[in-house]
Amino acid sequence: MITDFSSLAEWKKRAVAQPQGRTVLDLEADSLHRHQEKLCLIQYGDADGVEIIDPLAIEDMRIFVLWMQQADVWMHGADYDMSLLLHAYGELPHMILDTQIAARLLGHRKFGLAALVEHFYDIKLSKKNQKANWGLRPIPPEMQEYAQGDVKYMLSMADQLVAQLHARGRYEWFIESCAENMVHGRERFAAGIQDPWRIKGSGKLTRRGLAALRTLWLWRDREAAQQDKPSFMVCSNDDLLRWSFSLQEFRPVNPAAHFYAHRAARFRKAVEIFQLMDEDDYPELPKHERHMSDPHFETRLEYWQAKRNAIAEQLDIENMLIASRSELESIANNEERGLSRLMNWQRKLLLS
Repeated sequence: MITDFSSLAEWKKRAVAQPQGRTVLDLEADSLHRHQEKLCLIQYGDADGVEIIDPLAIEDMRIFVLWMQQADVWMHGADYDMSLLLHAYGELPHMILDTQIAARLLGHRKFGLAALVEHFYDIKLSKKNQKANWGLRPIPPEMQEYAQGDVKYMLSMADQLVAQLHARGRYEWFIESCAENMVHGRERFAAGIQDPWRIKGSGKLTRRGLAALRTLWLWRDREAAQQDKPSFMVCSNDDLLRWSFSLQEFRPVNPAAHFYAHRAARFRKAVEIFQLMDEDDYPELPKHERHMSDPHFETRLEYWQAKRNAIAEQLDIENMLIASRSELESIANNEERGLSRLMNWQRKLLLS
């Protein structure tokens, strides 16, 4: 393991000597064990093998960050890893080439890393340490071995995926999709910093419901911080939404049965704070594109859905890769504007 600045400097000499697109990164965090997750391990791979970098042991990681900013690297399912890098360093690699995106564009329905390694190499990766506490030091040998397994097949697998993408004329789709995914990764990170309480499912709440959700989310965050535990160990997002919908409809809510007395009391206090809130202080609803009253909207939407589904079936890929439901609604509402929001390859397919 690379655990000091001088070793990291030696590693960089090796990393910068690699051609673009011939390095691999994977990350491990302690999100299942701490309230504020942190980046705990960086797995690096190239044609010469795997190195493990310990960012908890190295105070100054600028050498890594500067290399990363100039490097085109392979990662797998990089959405979460992008948020880790942005939180830790405020930067992303120059380009993230995502094997998961490549696999989906080739029609793989099982596109997790373990599934792809089994598909290409008939090897089953161990999941024993998938939920391990990567903040532990020293890291046990079996955890180090697990960490290396996540990257040691990636470069060879990437070569096979790229060859298939070229053979099917989809490599440009892949590059554009990877670039777009990085844009969305930065947008999600910024949105999460601004309003982290707007969890999945909150879009169906009214302003009153959003006020309840924000109040209860802040209560849960304080409870988790007090014990330095992940928020889900206090209660789930589904619990927050269920309580928020009840409060939105002026129905009573009760603390979960497993809450100890002091936590239950603080929960009731949070509910009381919400109920005393002035309506002017409720959060604003998210802005969605409004569909003007149009008797032909549904007909146009059905047309674009049918066309998308036929193309997807012909290409043997998931239809949402070509356009999501919301994107099709945007096209049906305003064709020119809706199509302009798609990637070039998506737009060309739909207009073909």
